[in-house]
Amino acid sequence: MPPRRVRIITDSSSQIPPSFAEKLEIAVLPLEIQLGRERFREGLDITSREFFRKLAKAGRTRRPKAFPPSLEAFNSAFAQLSRQGGDILALHLSSKLNPTYRVAREAANAFLGQSRIMVLDSQTTSLGLGHLVLAAAEGAAKGESLEEVVRIVRGMMPHLYLVLFVENLDYLEREKRIAKEHALLGTMLGIKPLFILEEGDIVPLEKARSRTKAVERLFEFLTEFPHIEKMTILHGADGSDLPELLERLETAYPDKLIDVVSYAPSLAAHVGPGALGVFVYEGMN
Repeated sequence: MPPRRVRIITDSSSQIPPSFAEKLEIAVLPLEIQLGRERFREGLDITSREFFRKLAKAGRTRRPKAFPPSLEAFNSAFAQLSRQGGDILALHLSSKLNPTYRVAREAANAFLGQSRIMVLDSQTTSLGLGHLVLAAAEGAAKGESLEEVVRIVRGMMPHLYLVLFVENLDYLEREKRIAKEHALLGTMLGIKPLFILEEGDIVPLEKARSRTKAVERLFEFLTEFPHIEKMTILHGADGSDLPELLERLETAYPDKLIDVVSYAPSLAAHVGPGALGVFVYEGMN
């Protein structure tokens, strides 16, 4: 294998499996999730399933909040990677969802003249970020330059999609992504709004009158793509809709491997525990 010149670092919202991180030498810094008085390192201290159980017990009065890795954690990680030699690409979740990108930029400034560090806002999160990170790490493993790895990542970004419907509108209302009156009306009418991650932010896509209709719209969204390279279903604590959506997708795409994963606590902090969504990478053909 050619000598590796680019080191890759990301954050835990990417949901990179530990085995992949180890194999591709990806450094993963955990976000910290606070729920009431408890604080957890995402991906280290708590799994998604354990988090959803705690969230259910916490009730409606306590909402989780995701905090970025500390400046000290970034300084330590950058110092360690710098000692290994080569350039560094820090690829993180959208700056519109979490301050991690800004903390990484601040930490990188301290290494000017010592190491070449590129900090990139992925404008996505969860499996979208993970997909970019894996592609970057694979390019780096082949000996691609920092410029080429960044070019690969930026070329992929417009082809990533994350769409989901949300059960509890309180989370998005708290973050001022929907108006309080809209959240109240939607809850009263049982509306299940669909949201899409667009230019790094979670924005409304359309409304469905029930979970059944929302699942149907998710399926229709997927069938609008002429080509899909990667497809994954993301679910929270309520997996009751999974069999229906998965069955329809397996019928429509019999030759496609469709993964099913729980979304991370850092995404649950935005959309709550009851969302259901799909991640799509349409490829660049």
